[in-house]
Amino acid sequence: MKLPNCALFKIKNYTMIKTKITFTLGFRIFILSVLMLVANSLKSQSSVDSLLHVIQSSSKNQKVKTLVSSAYEIRNDNPEEAIKLLLESITISKQSDYKAGLLFSHRLLGNLYLKVNNYEKSINHYEECIEYAKAQNDSLTLRECYVNSGSIYFTQGLIGKSLEYFMQAVNYSESFDKEREYNNLGAVFFSEGEYDEAYKYYNLALEIFKEKKDTYSYLVVLINIGHIFRMTEKYDLALTHYNNVLVGNDTINDDELSIICLNNIGIVKSKTGDSDSAIHYFKKSLEIAENHPDQVVYSRTLFLLGEEYFNRGMLSKAKPYLLKSFEIANKLSIYAEKSASSDLLQQIYTKEGQYKNALYYANMYKQASDSLVENEAKSEIMRLMFEHKIKLQEIDKKEQIERQDAEHRKSVFKFYTVTFILIIVTLLSFIVMYRARQKSKYAKIEKEKAKLEVEKMERELELRNFEVVGKVLAINEKNEFIDSTAKLLDDFSQSLAQTKKTELDAIIRQIREQEEQNQWEEFYFYFTKVYSKFFERLETDFPELTLSEKRLCAFLKLNMTTKDIASLTYLNFKSVEVARTRLRKKLNLTNSNISFSEFFSKYN
Repeated sequence: MKLPNCALFKIKNYTMIKTKITFTLGFRIFILSVLMLVANSLKSQSSVDSLLHVIQSSSKNQKVKTLVSSAYEIRNDNPEEAIKLLLESITISKQSDYKAGLLFSHRLLGNLYLKVNNYEKSINHYEECIEYAKAQNDSLTLRECYVNSGSIYFTQGLIGKSLEYFMQAVNYSESFDKEREYNNLGAVFFSEGEYDEAYKYYNLALEIFKEKKDTYSYLVVLINIGHIFRMTEKYDLALTHYNNVLVGNDTINDDELSIICLNNIGIVKSKTGDSDSAIHYFKKSLEIAENHPDQVVYSRTLFLLGEEYFNRGMLSKAKPYLLKSFEIANKLSIYAEKSASSDLLQQIYTKEGQYKNALYYANMYKQASDSLVENEAKSEIMRLMFEHKIKLQEIDKKEQIERQDAEHRKSVFKFYTVTFILIIVTLLSFIVMYRARQKSKYAKIEKEKAKLEVEKMERELELRNFEVVGKVLAINEKNEFIDSTAKLLDDFSQSLAQTKKTELDAIIRQIREQEEQNQWEEFYFYFTKVYSKFFERLETDFPELTLSEKRLCAFLKLNMTTKDIASLTYLNFKSVEVARTRLRKKLNLTNSNISFSEFFSKYN
């Protein structure tokens, strides 16, 4: 995964959570990285084993250096083996208190775990690396760790946390290439909607990257400029930039650049009303993304395609893409995408009448949205602090130039400037606090809305279950009446001649058989209104079940007692118990403690 050097943004519209989600989902597409990992030669498993054998006789420090070097060489081709080598390196480095070994091992482990999408372990190793880098005043490593950690938090939708780390990275950026800082400033201005300023800094970065013949970074900035045109609705210019990147990418064949360009072309096509073309480009992007190691870009491409189908009302086509996108986002804790996909899924399942599934995704949407809302207030405060940090840095630079001419004037200027900034910061703090209170109030309202919606769905499902159970009870009462009538007729038949008795018995048996069939049809009608897929899924999993056994499964789904089932089916108590035992065997539940109600809970 290529990571942004700086990726800061502010959500300007606080009136709708979905607006925030949409912006968060698109932001990784809007602002790209110019940080690259250097490719190296590949090593086979056999060469690694040989190496481990050779270094047994080496000194500890030399052994660590060899392990780190070897892990670096095979990191792209065999990350799992590289991780093993680095974990061994950490163990040895701790034994000899080899600080440099610990620094490089944790740094590379952070990168490797990021590569395999294990964000938690990646963050842990970056934190360890930061401590050692601070002790050694290693600015380059500190900058890398802060940027990468901030990027992980950003990917997860934890914007406040990501801003905290990006701000730390700025402290160690002054001595590095100006073009990357120009790109970062462009990203900051872009995120604030200051598109003219963003365009100015992007072009400064573009010229330097062109001079240095840094093709990848040059294409990245072209994409960023394309985003400016897209956001200002200059769609023809946006498409021109995206297509130019696709042409230029033929020389370096970077899959992620292709994915991002194709997705953005699809977004432009969608915004201009050309939905068929949008779907075409999203599918082209998906062909590349599904084989890309970065599951994040895969998830977001799936979401874009699913969202487009959803907006067209093609829910059956939208659902599988949204389900896969949600699965990845949930696994990787990408809160913005998890929220967006679950929101659309709960709407789809509600329209389909699958209320249990709708309820589940409504809860997932609420959880993810709450996480995003909780991080929003911190994001705003950190953004303001960052803005003023940049202003202070600019002031310091001006003062350094003026120091040669008038030291006294510089001191006075600085005093008044800092005083002014403190006043501004104080005023802004009050504004932020007010907005945070308003946001908190809004968050509570949204939580209550979500809670009410969940409760509504639960009540609807409960009422439908009550409806089915009520119909079953009514059928039972009717059964009892028919049964008592049949018994009276049976008693009456005893006084009749044998011929008449036989005829009356046949009539009684026919009445019972016909009524049983009618009752089953009535029960089936009401049962399938609530559990529409029950018999379909049951047939798929257990095709050998008889009709009587399927009926028994439905009764057990409603948690009916043996007595109730016997009354409904005209069977005696013992026959029903035997049928239940036989059914457990067919369902492979003989040696299990799972109840029928638990087993059938997944069949809806």
